[in-house]
Amino acid sequence: MAAIQWDLNRWEREQEQRHRERPATPPLRIVTAPPSRRRPSAAAYRRRRLVAVALVVALVLTAGLLASRWVTAGASAGAAPVAPAVLVAQPGDSYWTLADRLDVGGDLRSVVDQLVAANGGGELRAGDRIVLQP
Repeated sequence: MAAIQWDLNRWEREQEQRHRERPATPPLRIVTAPPSRRRPSAAAYRRRRLVAVALVVALVLTAGLLASRWVTAGASAGAAPVAPAVLVAQPGDSYWTLADRLDVGGDLRSVVDQLVAANGGGELRAGDRIVLQP
């Protein structure tokens, strides 16, 4: 059986010898860097100005949008009620032509569905009056 034996005295002597061989270093001190005296480039100034102008434009547009909504909300609050619109079907008209005539600028399928529901779901004939609620 083998045994491992540590020679602690030898290890301590080697550590002392290594410590004596190292040159003494002065203690560390904290040094602060001088303030930067370098001015930003002209391109950096242009970018900063562009960002500032974009922010100002966005704020002005947002304020204008909010003001216009506030004005229209105030104007519509005191407005008289709107009368329902009445469409009269002419010969050759279909729900699709009536929906196209209304020109709502969106999907005509939903407008056609509303027209069919307003007409009671029946077939469209010339002279039918379709009342559209606002």
